[in-house]
Amino acid sequence: MAGRKRSFDRDIALDKAMRIFWNNGYAATSVANLTSELGINTPSLYAAFGNKEQLFKEVIAHYITQYSEPCYRHLIEPSDVPFMERLRACFYELIQEFSDADTPLGCLLVKSANESDSVAFPEEATVYIKQFGLKTQNLITTLIESEGVITESATAELQAKYLLSVLYGISTQVRAGESRQVAESIMDYALNTLQTRSAQ
Repeated sequence: MAGRKRSFDRDIALDKAMRIFWNNGYAATSVANLTSELGINTPSLYAAFGNKEQLFKEVIAHYITQYSEPCYRHLIEPSDVPFMERLRACFYELIQEFSDADTPLGCLLVKSANESDSVAFPEEATVYIKQFGLKTQNLITTLIESEGVITESATAELQAKYLLSVLYGISTQVRAGESRQVAESIMDYALNTLQTRSAQ
């Protein structure tokens, strides 16, 4: 007898699992939550993704690939657009995703990072989140080094860390109900503290 066709699409199931973790956090998401929302039983979940920890690591990778990394194309791809406008386009797109009504509010990475000091939180997921954060910081640092004004008190790395700190704070504020318009205004204020060479 031919084997039964799998009753779910793995990519769709992964996206559903991502939304559950994004809404509830890692610790508050149980295997029962996952199987109920995905419409599969526990053995099927384990067969498809391994355990909860392995699924979460895959969810983080999926989130980065599908939601975070595409926004940074503004900083990576060759462009004649001025430096500040490239930064603004990148951050505005991230804020749009934080505010999107079709997904949970805020940023899954920020939410997970805030939870990562828990002993139950997967160590490999923590490492992965930190690595992506460092990659992002280095990307912005490099752009500021090539286009921005650097002083002894405002190195490119410090300016990059400042912008990301503002962005991470905005993610938390949006999750708490702040509007996209206000979030963009906060980001504009932060960006306006940077000086470009063309402005000198």
